[in-house]
Amino acid sequence: MFSGLALMVVAIPVNAGMASFTRKFQLEQMLNKDKRVKLMNEILSGVKVLKLYGWEKSFMAQILDIRDKEIHVLKKTGYLGAMINFIWISIPFLITLLCFATYIFMGDGNILTPDKAFVTLSYLNIMRMPMAVLPFMIIGLVQVGVSLDRVNRYMNGEDLNESAVGHDESEADPLVIQKGTFSWGKEEKPVLEDINIHVKKGSLTAVVGTVGAGKSSLISAFLGELDMDQGRVNVNGTVAYVPQQAWMQNTSLENNILFSKDSNRKRYTEIIGACALESDIAILPGGDQTEIGEKGINLSGGQKQRVSLARAVYSDADLYLMDDPLSAVDSHVGKHIFEKVISHEGLLKDKTRILVTHGITYLPKTDFIIVLKNGRVSEQGTYKQLIERKGDFADFLLEYMNEEDEEDVEEIKHQLEETLGKEEFQKELVRRASVNSQDHHHQEEQEAVHNGEVGTEK
Repeated sequence: MFSGLALMVVAIPVNAGMASFTRKFQLEQMLNKDKRVKLMNEILSGVKVLKLYGWEKSFMAQILDIRDKEIHVLKKTGYLGAMINFIWISIPFLITLLCFATYIFMGDGNILTPDKAFVTLSYLNIMRMPMAVLPFMIIGLVQVGVSLDRVNRYMNGEDLNESAVGHDESEADPLVIQKGTFSWGKEEKPVLEDINIHVKKGSLTAVVGTVGAGKSSLISAFLGELDMDQGRVNVNGTVAYVPQQAWMQNTSLENNILFSKDSNRKRYTEIIGACALESDIAILPGGDQTEIGEKGINLSGGQKQRVSLARAVYSDADLYLMDDPLSAVDSHVGKHIFEKVISHEGLLKDKTRILVTHGITYLPKTDFIIVLKNGRVSEQGTYKQLIERKGDFADFLLEYMNEEDEEDVEEIKHQLEETLGKEEFQKELVRRASVNSQDHHHQEEQEAVHNGEVGTEK
């Protein structure tokens, strides 16, 4: 019996090693599964854009690549599981063989009689079932351990630091960042560096910059959603936030706007008109009592953005942080909303407002402009001051000028001509138009190649 016990003891570290490999493969499999599920969610969320641009092959290749990795890991896990099962199924037989062989060859007087053999086999059969279940238990424990580690990391993850944003009422300005450096995680590189901003009470401040300059991150810094590596943030007053991607509740349109606030019909009607929602409500089957589906499925992107803005306006907060709310609406609707809601003649005229925007036609009507570039404040000042500096703000205006209607930017063109000089201004416009034309031509060539490939396949 002791020889059989010795074999079991030897088998334990062998299986422990195999179990560690199983754990490694399980972790790898879970990571691949996470990537695939995340990519599938992105594909399903943006399937219209994907079909419009003909990106099916590209995304299909990415999905299949991840799936191939999953299959490869599953094969390795399967082979390893088969080895563990084989070892533990074979061990009872090997123990029996080893026990009998050791008994017989240990001495000449040891004779294997039926009574000794049957008693030994009875003991070994008692052990057979636990040993047959053991490999499945090992694999199950490994899977449970991996899942518990993932749940533990999620449940014990760091919360947002509530003390990151101060509320010192002695501060003169309601929104302040001093020498701020921010990142999305302690191990991540900073997305905003050396930020110094003071927003005056009751002012309309615009935040501009190219894509990826850090405009949305700046709004998140005021909300306390970024890790502050150094510096100070102070916010005085209640805050209403209008995100770039509007979100909806699965309830009526009216409740989406009221958001648990007491109903004030006069104010509600005024906000509906200012946010250009009257015509949309008129065509909905139940008016403002129409049930909004999950994620606002029965509303367009522009409608969802206007409902989100109306919700913020109805909250009657002290401070308004608006992350490009006019990008999802048509130009004429955007002008209406800016004039009736955001500007100094709008519903929020007495509120402190920060507006992230790419619409250059709104900038002359703001009190202060902050220009971001590569996560830093490159310039800040009034519209007139920044125009006269001929810096990054002037470059920003030139870059986005072609995206606006000719009539809307006529005054801005005139101001830039006076500041830069007519010849320099025209030269810069031609250069940028040439770059944009080349990019457009390159895009058309890619589409033509793709269409040719699709036609050949058909």
